[in-house]
Amino acid sequence: MILQTNRLELVPLGPEHADDLWSVYSDPQVARYVGGDSLTPESTRAQTERCAREWAERGYGQSAVIVKETGQLVGRIGLSHWPEWQEVELGYALRQSAQGQGLAREGARAWIEWARGNLADDHLTAVIHPDNAPSARLAEHLGFTLGRQDTVNGIKVNVFCLPLR
Repeated sequence: MILQTNRLELVPLGPEHADDLWSVYSDPQVARYVGGDSLTPESTRAQTERCAREWAERGYGQSAVIVKETGQLVGRIGLSHWPEWQEVELGYALRQSAQGQGLAREGARAWIEWARGNLADDHLTAVIHPDNAPSARLAEHLGFTLGRQDTVNGIKVNVFCLPLR
């Protein structure tokens, strides 16, 4: 499944994207809220392999964000199932040079529209580090509201919620 927007192609993220995704994550300013020092070329490859499995098992997952005009992979946007919470998260991470252009909003809106038409879940979440103000602003702009605080891998996070119905 490929989602299309005016400027983006959102294609299933898999191991073939590992090197390009690592080039996004290798920027400490991008990585600090999505894994930080735990992100390596090896862990990025493992993440893309997990993403491919999620696509095969669930029919959705994280997408590689490809700018149509250039063909460049600029990050990832998509859905991830959290088994410990039995919730589906909308997540996003873009390289710095792609931030501030509305690309994350554009890709996220495509995924929200898809979720409303295809998921039985009544809401999506967005799990955001409390210091990541730009990500929280985007979530709020998309209609998410702060639902709760939780802990992921020993790190406190804000869990925003968006009703799908």
